[in-house]
Amino acid sequence: MRKVANILSIVFHPLLAVTYGLAMDLSFSYLAIYPMKIKLLLLSGAFLMTAVVPAASIYLMAREKKGVDWELSDRRSRTMPYLIYVGSVMVFLFFLFKMMLPFWVLAQLFGAAVAMLLALCVNFFWKISAHMVGIGGLLGGLMGISRIYAQNPYWGFIALILIAGSIGTSRLYLRKHTPFQIYCGFGLGFIVIYISSLLSYFYFFI
Repeated sequence: MRKVANILSIVFHPLLAVTYGLAMDLSFSYLAIYPMKIKLLLLSGAFLMTAVVPAASIYLMAREKKGVDWELSDRRSRTMPYLIYVGSVMVFLFFLFKMMLPFWVLAQLFGAAVAMLLALCVNFFWKISAHMVGIGGLLGGLMGISRIYAQNPYWGFIALILIAGSIGTSRLYLRKHTPFQIYCGFGLGFIVIYISSLLSYFYFFI
């Protein structure tokens, strides 16, 4: 069971949330008509900028023993890795802006940066689950897409809800968080990304 919990924690690591979210945007909206080469370019850029770069920085800081371990178990060690992640997301957002992607995609990405900044602020006083912030944001983003385009990708909702439950259970099993930290992380990610989608929804009509 511990092995399964660790695998889930790795596969749905918060550093991969932007990549998964962009994959959803390219699957459940009109962006699905993009050529495969463009999709691969966007996804590889998301993975490189928002996963590889922050992960490399965490590895280097852990290697230099700067008070950081790979899993960021101590909330006080999360400040610099979180800031690097937010910076990477903003650089990727600028890349998407230059590629003239729709405003709602940029808004969701900006929401991801805001969610992580809020999680960072919370971590100064109390530990919150970054894993649940990530999966909550994915569900909020999918609901935002559904709202904008009046669609009902119910299989996507079912999958994300089951994944969220599995991740939350895994983090509890590994004793990384308390139930309240799990709920708050999920709620934070969901609310921020969904509100970002709604802002883009209003911008679309304005």
